[in-house]
Amino acid sequence: MKKLVSLVLVATLALFVLAGSGACTAASPAGTGGAEGKISVVTTIFPPYDFTRAVAGDHAEVTMLLPPGAESHSYEPTPQDIIKIQNCDVFIYNGGESDAWVDGILASLDTSNIKVVKFIDCVEVVEEEVVEGMEEEGHDHDEPFTEEDIKDRALTDWAGEWQSVYPYLANGSLDELIEHKAEADEDESKDEAYYRSYYDTAYKTDVDRIVVTADTMTFYTNGVPATAHYKYQGTGVIPEGESFWVRYKFEATDPVNGAPRFVMFSDHLHAPEKSEHFHVYSSDVSFDVLMEDTEPVNWPTYYSSELDSAGILGEMLGHDEEEHAIDEHVWTSPRNAKLIVQRIADALAAVDPDHKAEYASNAAGYQEKLDELDAQFATVASNGARKTIVFGDRFPFRYFADAYGLEYYAAFPGCSTDTEASVATVAFLVDKVKSERIPVVFHIEMGNVKMSEAIAEQTGAKVLLLNACHNVTRDDFASGKTYLDLMGNNVDALREALR
Repeated sequence: MKKLVSLVLVATLALFVLAGSGACTAASPAGTGGAEGKISVVTTIFPPYDFTRAVAGDHAEVTMLLPPGAESHSYEPTPQDIIKIQNCDVFIYNGGESDAWVDGILASLDTSNIKVVKFIDCVEVVEEEVVEGMEEEGHDHDEPFTEEDIKDRALTDWAGEWQSVYPYLANGSLDELIEHKAEADEDESKDEAYYRSYYDTAYKTDVDRIVVTADTMTFYTNGVPATAHYKYQGTGVIPEGESFWVRYKFEATDPVNGAPRFVMFSDHLHAPEKSEHFHVYSSDVSFDVLMEDTEPVNWPTYYSSELDSAGILGEMLGHDEEEHAIDEHVWTSPRNAKLIVQRIADALAAVDPDHKAEYASNAAGYQEKLDELDAQFATVASNGARKTIVFGDRFPFRYFADAYGLEYYAAFPGCSTDTEASVATVAFLVDKVKSERIPVVFHIEMGNVKMSEAIAEQTGAKVLLLNACHNVTRDDFASGKTYLDLMGNNVDALREALR
């Protein structure tokens, strides 16, 4: 489940933005946001914080929003955190489910004077993998729910820049989707021609782009923008078998020509959650007119403007089949860390060109240390007696495992919010440790060590920490522990697990 931003927080954010409380453009020019002329860099979690302070040296004031000792997957920003983002010169975050709140915040701010770096945009990402024995967490769009389960949602659930899929249907980019629909349909009368006509009617629209913030929507009709402020007006509920279709209503408070007065979103969700795509229904007459059409044939559909045609096709095919989230723990591979460090150096140099040479030098020195760390892991993996590691915990090491050719078994995927595994999962992991004589059962920082201890007790294995570095304890933070320190400890732990 993606991380939610509470309605209270969103309302507070809107007040701060409307009041102009220190927005970056209203404050000082880029490059002067920090103390004593230093640039100001705000990061969300420990890896971007630690990488940045290594590259920036004494030329930046670096802030980490996630408190030391806190779990990143349950973090929610405070109004003070939002002000820090507003006033910074460089904002660096990871992206992915744990940072789902960031998109809504950034969409509500004027970021023209903020250099933004997103970790998952710096590397080639992979999907979070569910391997044998692992408990999968997720939601089913078609799972029945009651009217009592329907919750109010803020406009920030749809915050961002969205593009219509209709041009991609028209230019043939979605032909594979049409073919897939025809092949999957048991009704032989519904061939490719049928589905092509069906989706041409469904997706057709002149609104090629929609930009949503905390309280506005901008509709681009044939490229011409029109912006209005919108207020939430509740839900429209349409019974569908054992469940319901839910449409979220927003009414323009300052109607303008080109921006519809009545807008409804439908995205298969019924409670606060960041939307991944949506269908939009609009009218200048009333919500009632829209609700009268319980089986519309035209439902313009929008996906993130960050996606190209291949990305949209993949999302739509995935929506039809089984969806998996991107594995966001990209920093766990030192090879990825090198790429990220370079992007950080480039961002710092862009806002502070006077110290460009020092940023480049610091980045190069740090990348050499990452190369050394990479070589150590590669040597341990190649010389090990086995290639399998076991976690009685979440597994945020997909990129790490891929880099060094490791196989793995774990209780949960990396972003799971579950903490207690089923009896079947524990039994599977116990059998795996016994059958392959695995000497170590890992847990991660701030994870569930008790599950690893229970597996170890039944198998005689040792329990060790493999640190994913997503955060550090208060003591480690105070003592200045670094990513290199923590990953260096992982070299020794991995060596013992592969012996």
